[in-house]
Amino acid sequence: MARRVHRQRIGLLLLAAAVSLATTPAAVAVADSAVDQPGVGDQMLLLQVPVGDQSHTALAERLAHEGFEVVGREGDHLVVLGVAEDADELAATGLEPIRTDPAAPAALPLSEGEHPLPDRLGGREYPTFYGGYRTVAGHQRFADDVAAAYPDLVRKVEYGDSWRRQQDWSTGHELTALCITADAADHCALDPDSPRPRFLLLGQIHARELTTSELTWRFITELLDGHRRDAEITTLLAGTEIWVVPQINPDGVTVVEDGIEEVGLGSSSPAWQRKNVDHANNVAECGTGSSWSSNHDGIDLNRNWDTRWGGVGTSPNPCGQTYPGPAGNSEPETDQLATLIESLFPDQRGPGEDDAAPQTTTGTMITLHSTGDLVLFPWGHDAAQQAPNDAGLRSLGFRLSHFNGYTTGQPPEVLYAVTGATDDWTYDTLGIASYTFEIGSSASGCPGFHAAYSCQDMFWDLNRDALLYAAKTARQPYALSLGPTVSEVTSTRALGWWASVHATADDDAYGEVGVDRPAAQDVVAAEVYLDAPPWAGGTPQPIGVQGSGAEVELGGVISIAGLPAGRHPIHVRAQDADGNWGPVTSAWLAGS
Repeated sequence: MARRVHRQRIGLLLLAAAVSLATTPAAVAVADSAVDQPGVGDQMLLLQVPVGDQSHTALAERLAHEGFEVVGREGDHLVVLGVAEDADELAATGLEPIRTDPAAPAALPLSEGEHPLPDRLGGREYPTFYGGYRTVAGHQRFADDVAAAYPDLVRKVEYGDSWRRQQDWSTGHELTALCITADAADHCALDPDSPRPRFLLLGQIHARELTTSELTWRFITELLDGHRRDAEITTLLAGTEIWVVPQINPDGVTVVEDGIEEVGLGSSSPAWQRKNVDHANNVAECGTGSSWSSNHDGIDLNRNWDTRWGGVGTSPNPCGQTYPGPAGNSEPETDQLATLIESLFPDQRGPGEDDAAPQTTTGTMITLHSTGDLVLFPWGHDAAQQAPNDAGLRSLGFRLSHFNGYTTGQPPEVLYAVTGATDDWTYDTLGIASYTFEIGSSASGCPGFHAAYSCQDMFWDLNRDALLYAAKTARQPYALSLGPTVSEVTSTRALGWWASVHATADDDAYGEVGVDRPAAQDVVAAEVYLDAPPWAGGTPQPIGVQGSGAEVELGGVISIAGLPAGRHPIHVRAQDADGNWGPVTSAWLAGS
């Protein structure tokens, strides 16, 4: 909270309480474990505020307007980041939090597990902080190393310079992306007319959200180790380019690193830096006299994109956490990333508000954030306004939450309204299927922005298959996500030139929690491709659908006549009663 508006905000809160919350039940006491700790006034807390009879969106907007930092939602509660004084002020209005949690572990956790590394980099060490997270320097060295060690699979692209580096070449950081695909030297061109569809994964646009760059590291490692071992990853890289930007905001991340190492996680620590470090627009000194989390230099890069820039969910205060900057795409971190993205994806959507991208649109993007256990998609500004491609966006969003179990919807449907966000811009400008993952929650046991490094195994296990599904649907996300999901593909060689194939197809493979969960259809057909998948000219061989319904078993015999020696993939896909084919799922043919 910005203490320079402290008295004004209390007056607003008390007035609001008198007018609209007179009937609020007596507040429940804040947990003793939080308020009795020595020095708790300097400790950042996660305050869960009951929504009551009002909408969570309206309450979130009101609290943000009054200076509170709303960072998520858990069930019927909004999560506010603050200190004990914030809990007292909320209590004064009848909005007392029913529980408080430390927003970060009291002591720096030490990693007990190994740090994942691709095979060809085994034994190398990278600098870490806060119990295991790789530093900015570590990420930049890793990008150089994987590009050098895996020239067959990786191309490194330097797409710009951070704000600090633009001011002084000797400081700041280069902005780096990695392209991962088979035969990378022949692909990864900065040309939107790519013969291969593209999936883009973005990490750490908000500096303090440590988990997000760690997941990009693990995703890169999974792809490199899985090539030619895992049939799904081998098929994916043979036909798709995976683009990863591990740290959009490296200047801000170094502020967080230094804050944790030098000060710790108290409320005055730079460990709570969210934005970039551009202070050119400041009218007063930031970062003094109040909680750093909502009072620091910079521009919120996830409010700076030039789609509905400066609207709901932003703050005009240059020291505020959601300050969107002087203009849309004003920051080098967003402007240069926008240039990169426009060089990767064709513009597939018309200029009108109601223009939908075609069903044949290619390209999917996910930007990683924390916290809240959410899968979000456009539009972000108004729950009453759905994107023209809402059916496809919502279907793919719920498919993704089938794997990670998160709540799915537009931001104002399940969290709060926002403008100038990355996923709104990529969808609005280019028509690509665009999503935000909010990772971690109190329910998962790993809340907050500074989750213990030991939480990363769980986060990765939850999100691995969601990321791979998003990548393999990048070929036609709005169409493929409508069709059934295929899993558990197995095969058995029979005598002669035949093999039996079995799998499960599920058109109801949608997450369970969210807004407007899509309806499932019966699975009516399935087919297998040997070696070449459908987009590479493969020949379909039908297999049977056993029984009826949205979830069925698939089984049948395919011909392998004339199959040469060596290992061969099979690719299985299924079709629903509306005629929608889902994405293929690949496995190695038994005995090949």
